[in-house]
Amino acid sequence: MSFDLSTLDLEQRAIAIGSALLILVIGWPLAGWASSAVRKASERSTRVSPTLVPLFAKLTRLLLILVVLVAALSKVGVDTSGIFAALGAAGLAVGLALKDTVADVAAGVLLLVLRPFDVGEAVDIGGTGGVVQAVDILQTRLTSFEGVPIVLNNSAVRSAIIQNYSRAQTRRIDLEIGIGYADDIGKAKAAIENVLGRDARVLLDPARLVNTLRLGDSAVVLLVRCFTAAADFWDTKLDLTRAIKERLDQEGISIPFPQRDVHLSGKSAA
Repeated sequence: MSFDLSTLDLEQRAIAIGSALLILVIGWPLAGWASSAVRKASERSTRVSPTLVPLFAKLTRLLLILVVLVAALSKVGVDTSGIFAALGAAGLAVGLALKDTVADVAAGVLLLVLRPFDVGEAVDIGGTGGVVQAVDILQTRLTSFEGVPIVLNNSAVRSAIIQNYSRAQTRRIDLEIGIGYADDIGKAKAAIENVLGRDARVLLDPARLVNTLRLGDSAVVLLVRCFTAAADFWDTKLDLTRAIKERLDQEGISIPFPQRDVHLSGKSAA
């Protein structure tokens, strides 16, 4: 319902303007309070993903501010239906001009709904690895495993291959161990299998594998493959690498490194 403010007497104008200002004074901080309340309630809830908490808080604030503005404008006789129509047309124009941004927003909504990862999880997104810090409407923010902040556009995240390490129950360890051509392959395999069997973190199922992978330029390369719990992956991989090296040394099996023989020939000067 709208009216012409100029048709009112001085007292009615003052009441209308005062009512509008009162709505703004009360409504604006109320929107901030409601946003904080929604954030705290979402953080306490076990059903709400931490990734969605900032989105819920922002949407609550924006919606309440919109309601406050409409209510205040209606108090001074502004036709709010026209405002909504103008906002819709402006939104369409802005959407066409910012199609890439709109794509990021759409991708952000899908990421928040589908939840291929949550805040605090370790992921690899299209070859970029790190721990998820936040998923906003436009961007996904990570901290790399080296501690460097990374910002990715949501549209790029949505189209990339996503590996979520935190949701893996087990992970496979692959090691390539080179031995000399003169060494006994069977003896080397037995030594490596003994190392794997002595480590309680190496799972029995799936079965581990030790076999010849390829004949290299200076070494026979053995493939060592086993599985461990995801949480033990790096410690187990590093410990096995050291333990296999030490065991092969004990067995007298060499781990060669690339070498090149250079033969020089020439005629002595006359």
